[in-house]
Amino acid sequence: MIRQKLPLLGGTLAVFVATLLGAAPGNAESQPSNKLCTHQFALCTSAPCVPLPGDASKAICFCDVEEGKSMSTAACETIEPRTDANGIRTVYSTFSLDQFGDGKKGKKGKKGMKCPSGTPWTWCLNKPCTVNPADPKHAICTCDVVRTGEWMTLGGACDAATCKTSYWSAAPMADFESGNEFMTKALGLPASPATWCPADAR
Repeated sequence: MIRQKLPLLGGTLAVFVATLLGAAPGNAESQPSNKLCTHQFALCTSAPCVPLPGDASKAICFCDVEEGKSMSTAACETIEPRTDANGIRTVYSTFSLDQFGDGKKGKKGKKGMKCPSGTPWTWCLNKPCTVNPADPKHAICTCDVVRTGEWMTLGGACDAATCKTSYWSAAPMADFESGNEFMTKALGLPASPATWCPADAR
């Protein structure tokens, strides 16, 4: 469920358009190596998104703001959070296992849902996000719309019908598996906290 109020969207849309990045979705061949960063970041692993008016290749995603360790494929110093002279705070979307729920933050774990190629999804890794001034626990990010390749998301509450009707923030399966393995090792976890919807359980 989108938790932001739509009036806030209109007031900050110009900021998001001005900070659009043209990077294509990652894959095992084109991505640089995974990097462990420690700072404030946007977590979009279950974020609902809305196509950007006037540009069907982009979507606006409603993400959580978190603090701590996360994974990026960009150098950590290039995605550090910053606040400009007008008080507008920018953070970047990176990958974390937090929403799977490992018990450390008291969060109820979400389950991964797989969706087929040809359905719309959004790629948010390394993308810039603007923190909501009225609700600093949330940010709005501008992400790429993709329609190819099998993908997974923590959004949708295991309702596979939403693969076709929603624009969830998601990742290609190969990228998720790489990030999952990287973060599990980086955090020193005995096993990944990732779990899957019943239809996708392995």
